[in-house]
Amino acid sequence: MDMRIKAVTYDLWNTLVYNRNYGEFRLPALKKTLVEHEYSFDDCVVEDAYIGGFRYSGRVIRAEDHRHVETIEIVGEVLRLLGVEDERVLEKMVPIYEDSFMCDPPKLKEGVFEALEYTKSYKVGLVSVTGVSPGRLVRQVMEEYGILGYFEALSFSDEVKWVKPNVKLYHAATDDLGIAPEETVHIGDSMKGDIVGAIDAGMKVIWIKTREQPRIEGYEPDGVITSLLELPEAMRVLE
Repeated sequence: MDMRIKAVTYDLWNTLVYNRNYGEFRLPALKKTLVEHEYSFDDCVVEDAYIGGFRYSGRVIRAEDHRHVETIEIVGEVLRLLGVEDERVLEKMVPIYEDSFMCDPPKLKEGVFEALEYTKSYKVGLVSVTGVSPGRLVRQVMEEYGILGYFEALSFSDEVKWVKPNVKLYHAATDDLGIAPEETVHIGDSMKGDIVGAIDAGMKVIWIKTREQPRIEGYEPDGVITSLLELPEAMRVLE
């Protein structure tokens, strides 16, 4: 059986783009919206509820086989923690949470174009956990950066409804590419998300090690790099 590498999938956050926290946009907007609707809270109370929304998301993800948690659920939990039952606030805050991504889109990491040029002879996909930055906006930014055209398949958690390391997010990409997971290499930075998820999905995986993370027994990457500039050499070993 011919099991040569025919496809490559990339992670997004901290692989193609730098991680970015959008609390600086979302939190002030939350405070302002509450005041506009005549709700008065100390800043620290609102801040605790804001953080509580994301903690809730993490708990649900772990408890429910890594399903995607919708933005409306996260904002709803924030308002629940504040004791605010007001659809007006909920309806206003959901798009603010999501659209904050466009206030300052994450910057591309070094070596992105070089890596994408090298892998363009393969079928190429993206496997991304979106959080509250939806795929529809990520597509826009990828287009603006000139990298969208490199990809034949985009698997976003808010569209597939599963997050890493659930294999369904990976298989959505390989299915769209029409390539077996065993013939696909995934490139990502998270040991718990990318390495575990890709291996469980039956893929080969190259770990882009940008920070210290504990290894997980039984999950050995097929290659380790510290920058996308090192990807061609790691790929040649697998080819």
